[in-house]
Amino acid sequence: MHHGSESSARQELPLGRRIWKAVRRAGIDAGIFAFFLWFMSLARYDLAVATPHYFGIFVSSVLGFATIFAGEFWLRLRGRYARASADELIATAGVIAVACGLIYLVSAFQPYRPLVPLSSPVSAAAMTLLTIAFVNWLRSGLRYRRRSRSDSARLALIIGAGAHGQLALRIIREDPREEYVAVGLVDDDPNKRHLRIGGVRVLGTLDDLRDVVDRTGAQSLVLAIPSLDPQRLDKILAFAGEHNIDVRVLPELDGVDIRRRKVKSSSAVALMPGSFRGVELDDLLGRQAITTDVEAISDYIDGRTVLVTGAGGSIGSYLCSQLSRFEPGRLVMTDRDESGLHATELVLTGSASLMSEDLILGDLRERRFIRSLISDVKPDIVFHAAALKHLTFLERFPAEAVKTNVAASLELLEACRDFGVENFVHISTDKAADPLSTLGASKYLTERAVAAVARETGHRYMSVRFGNVLGSRGSVLGTFVTQVSAGGPVTVTAPGATRYFMTAAEACELVLQAGAIGRPGETLVLDMGDRVSIEDLARRVIALSGKSDVEIVYTGLRPGEKLAEARLARTEKDERPNHPLITQVPIDPVDLDRVNTLIEMVRGSADLDAHSIRRMLGELVGTSTDGWPALERERGTP
Repeated sequence: MHHGSESSARQELPLGRRIWKAVRRAGIDAGIFAFFLWFMSLARYDLAVATPHYFGIFVSSVLGFATIFAGEFWLRLRGRYARASADELIATAGVIAVACGLIYLVSAFQPYRPLVPLSSPVSAAAMTLLTIAFVNWLRSGLRYRRRSRSDSARLALIIGAGAHGQLALRIIREDPREEYVAVGLVDDDPNKRHLRIGGVRVLGTLDDLRDVVDRTGAQSLVLAIPSLDPQRLDKILAFAGEHNIDVRVLPELDGVDIRRRKVKSSSAVALMPGSFRGVELDDLLGRQAITTDVEAISDYIDGRTVLVTGAGGSIGSYLCSQLSRFEPGRLVMTDRDESGLHATELVLTGSASLMSEDLILGDLRERRFIRSLISDVKPDIVFHAAALKHLTFLERFPAEAVKTNVAASLELLEACRDFGVENFVHISTDKAADPLSTLGASKYLTERAVAAVARETGHRYMSVRFGNVLGSRGSVLGTFVTQVSAGGPVTVTAPGATRYFMTAAEACELVLQAGAIGRPGETLVLDMGDRVSIEDLARRVIALSGKSDVEIVYTGLRPGEKLAEARLARTEKDERPNHPLITQVPIDPVDLDRVNTLIEMVRGSADLDAHSIRRMLGELVGTSTDGWPALERERGTP
């Protein structure tokens, strides 16, 4: 996380130097207050030193100095606030308020008169804060003016003049490394034109970007607009590439991209150096901000025993990271991939000893392992993320899809039913909507099996359906990056092919939200925004790489692929009763005896060919083998 930089730098200072800096700054602030308290009190007596109240004034000044010095020293030694920040000034005001309170408290016990005139501490506090604020403003202005004349600082143009743009400006001003100088802002709101923010002018809109860059000589663009439209981002990246301009993005806040949060202008992230990052693949989607009901999620996870299958995979691992934030009583992670579990533990704990009892290595295709796992762990909630997901492989080997995606899931469901697990969330895919592939059919069949067990038990067993996840293993975006790095060509399915995409953060946040609101037997379908053109995405990745000579090659639709994915089947209604980004779809339960018959046939017959397996899958989910025309043509089947 970016915002740990300053904290780390501060910790590297020798203890003696840290103590000296804390003593010096605390002494200055305490001295300013003591001076103003003495001066304001004497001013009430025409500055007569011989006043009979002199001893009380002296005692009050010493008491105020000691209190403020102790409080400021403690705050600064802990290093909680960046220098000259609004947060620091607020903390100082709190310490001064305590000092004033002590002075009034001591005065209350005087038998005849207070130590000082009652208005003096308040006046001294106000003058002290004004003085500190003015000095900080003056020092910051002088430092920034000096930086603007330096050849080492890069000239930065901030794109966005809202709360995020103001935050970016503060990051630049407070960066002790003096890496950037803000030369202006641009914003598409015409009402902000010529507005001054912290002394920096809004110079125009994004349409004026070329002219503004020419006028200011900007060397860097800082993107400070949440959920910037992908087409606008494309233009900015193309312009920056043509003019050799660096593009930076506002940082993350508390581990979640800042575009997903409302940010206070006093946010501490603004005070940390190195807070800008480069443009990342997630930015290419231009996703809109999402909101989740944190309390609802916390209510059903806090203190509970949670089991995550497939915890070594990309979705399972990120899901574990999200779950850990809600403080489950126990978070148990299982996978058959030992390297995946090793990586997940490293992310969660910072170490990877593999000694934790919460890490369980095993194969969900083994019935004995499943029942032992559920009986030993006794989970309250199961998130079932383990699955085979590569469409092309599963078209070639449909028996593996049945064994993993259907059989293992059904046996896990039955074990959860038998051992009284109350909550079960099955991670599905958008390919389950009117499935045309073995992958989609196997996942939709599992959705129907979940609905069947939910109807039988009345427990909150449900499925969650979403599309491609950026950064997951085998994702198209990762493939594009690898191909571009190798110099191309970049392979695209077909002109006009579109897919739904989500970031891992979005997907897992909404999975947890779905788990909080879902009803027994439902499939909850996440709103993934608009479908994204695969070709456009490939071109954005190429533009981001700076390699303009990479070729795009069309491969044609592979067996089982659709030109355009769908969130919902044609018969499913888009009803969102509990969350604006989650559709709740009732699913028809499947006859589990028929599913078990399929499983037994696949397991028991080595001679069962792929066509027969796909045909039986199609019969169970209501999709004919016409859904797999390419493979049928290969086999000469009409």
